[in-house]
This record gives sequence, structure tokens and C-alpha cells, in this order.
Amino acid sequence: MTPRERMLATLNHRMPDRVPIVPSMRSEMLGALAKHYKLDDPGQVYKIWDADLYRYVGVKADWSAFQKRANGTPPGMYASMGPMVMRDERTFEDPWGIVQRVGSDGKYLEWVGGPFKDTDDLDSFDWPGESRLIDDPELPKRVAELKRQGYWVVGSSGTHPFKQAWHMRGFENFLCDYVANPEFVQAIYERILGYVIPMCKKCAAAGVDQLEFWGDISMQDRMIVPPDAWRALDKPVWKRIISETRKVNPDVRFFFHSDGNQTAIVDDIIEVGFDILNPIQPECMSPAEVKAKWGDRITLHGGGSNQRTLPFGTEEDVRREVDYLMRYCAWDGGYIFAAANVISFDPKPAHVALFHELARDYDLSKVKRPPKGARLPKSPCLDVKVKIDAAAAQPPGAMTAD
Repeated sequence: MTPRERMLATLNHRMPDRVPIVPSMRSEMLGALAKHYKLDDPGQVYKIWDADLYRYVGVKADWSAFQKRANGTPPGMYASMGPMVMRDERTFEDPWGIVQRVGSDGKYLEWVGGPFKDTDDLDSFDWPGESRLIDDPELPKRVAELKRQGYWVVGSSGTHPFKQAWHMRGFENFLCDYVANPEFVQAIYERILGYVIPMCKKCAAAGVDQLEFWGDISMQDRMIVPPDAWRALDKPVWKRIISETRKVNPDVRFFFHSDGNQTAIVDDIIEVGFDILNPIQPECMSPAEVKAKWGDRITLHGGGSNQRTLPFGTEEDVRREVDYLMRYCAWDGGYIFAAANVISFDPKPAHVALFHELARDYDLSKVKRPPKGARLPKSPCLDVKVKIDAAAAQPPGAMTAD
């Protein structure tokens, strides 16, 4: 199967020739893996794993007014974000007025401010809308060619409106709004959707296979906001984004990401039209139980432990985890293999390599739907002992609270 054929089978809940493998990792880990395999080109790592790499396409937008103000690029790995308004050598403002700072180690971003940090006047910001988006007659041609080559094509979409809003407003401010001023939450969402929905519709018209939304709405043990409040304020937003987009192209698939435990709203996520649930963080949600309860209606993506197995486990722990994910999540298709977030720089490269090699070679004939009512095990990652040496918990020069 080509990557696209494999994804289509998986999303239609049919068993593919093998489970799609969609790795995601920081550049430090990819470089370490290239050394592990004795490769000059880090990109060859993915070929060894026969990974199902997506191809991404984007809708062009006119940010000319912002670009006139831009005066540099963020340092290190964040230079790829492009020209920004640099406040100092590490602090920058993006086109949405969000100010962030690169940590002193260059590895993480810290939120600093946004256009509504100190005001609730939504008219004080020049909101981007549909008029900013540029028609690109070549985009459908690029999408069609990538599909012809057998790739799964993902269009530009963005972050959760929840995340976009709190980045503009401030986390504490926005949580207070959620409780005390829901009309403000609805108003800021309305302005965000003025850009997001047209962008999604342009991607859908170009024929992309999938649209992704990233951002967290949950913590380790529960949601950040009460589920009923999320249903009242966010659920209608998602329903509108997906329904409006599918008027243009009913076949486009939607991908929902949130770390943490969002078990309380999985039914709602499915109801509004999402096709893929990511990352099924196994320290927070049981992948086997999520699959048993919702696996006929949504595809699971992820499930590999970034907090325990990959950084702290043994080789045998890695083997147990891959077997668990395949055995309890891959039956009847509907499962995409990956870690439960971007793999960081701290696991052993040999363990990350083994994690993906085992998935590549896994014998799917061993995978059967568990009997109804069968007792389902928790992830074996919960048995991995976590030992944190405070002095070694961060690499040299790591960011401190500043």
C-alpha cells in the first residue's frame, strides 16, 4: 500500500497491510538517530522505518503590513518561523500580536503577552479575515500531484480557537473570561473564525485529505475547563468549522489534538465530526479502553509514552508497549502508530529506533478484537519506574523561570 492507501484503509476502519507509522520528534533526536544508524542524511531515518510521512500544503496569506514591521527572526530552531517583530534578541511578536520568548537554552518558548493582555477592547486589534487569504490556482494542482504520488496530504489549519484566544488574552485572563464573561469568549472566537473557516474552506476546495488542529484543553487528570463549559462555548465553534468546511468538500478528515485527559468529551469530539483523536496520552487515558469504547467511531493516533517508556524504560519496556498498542488499538484498523507527542531530546536513540522498528515489523495477524466485556489492561508504561535526577533533568543551559 502507498501511505495514502494505508491511511484511507485505517480511517475507514479496515485493516491495512500494516499500521501507518507517523513519527514526530525534535531535531536533536532526529540527529541522534542519524548517528545511531550511521547516516549522513537524517531524513533517511524515516525511510528505515518505512514511515508514512504526510505532505503539507498551505494557503498563502497577505501579511504585508506585519512584514513591514518585522525586523529579524527568532534565534536557533525558531528561525524557521520566519520574520518577526523582535523585541529583543530572544523575544518576538507574531502577526497575531502574540509575544513569546525563546528560552536561554533555545529549546522552548515562553508566553509573554498578547494584544488583549491588558484590555478587553477587541476592536483595538487589526483582525485578519478572509480578505487576507490569497487565491492560489496552483494549490489544487499540487495537491492532486501529491495524491498521485501516493501521499496523504494535510492542509494548513492551525491551533484550537481556545489556544489562539488564550495566547492573545493571557491564560489566567481567559480562564476568568470563561467563568465570568462567556460573551467575551464567544466574541473573540467569532473573530478568530473569520480567518480560520475561510482558510479551511480553501484547503478543502483544493482537495486536501486532512486538516489538523493543535492545542491543549486538558491536564493530566481532567480538563482545563469544566466539560459543560467547553460544550457551551467550544463545541459549537468546532461544529461550525467542520460543517462549513465539509460543505466545500465532504471527504476532508479532521484531526483533534490535546494532551491530557479529555475522556469526558470524546463523545462530543466525535459528534461534531472529528475523525482522528490524538495523542491518547497513556499516563492520562487508557488507549485500550478508549479504543474499546470509541474505536468504531474515531481513529486513534499516538499512545506511546513520552513521559515514562521512551525516556526511562528498558528495551523490554519498549517491546511491551509496542505490543500493547498494536494488540489493543489496531484491531479493525482505526489506529495510527506514534508517540503521544513530539519525541524530545532525552530518550535513548536506540529505544526510539526500536519503538518504530517494532511497529514497522509487527505481525498484524496477531491482532484481534477483544471479546466484549473483556478486562482491558492499562498501558504498561505505568509500570515503568521514573527516576529524575534534579541536576540532570535538564540539559546544560536549560531555560529557568525568567
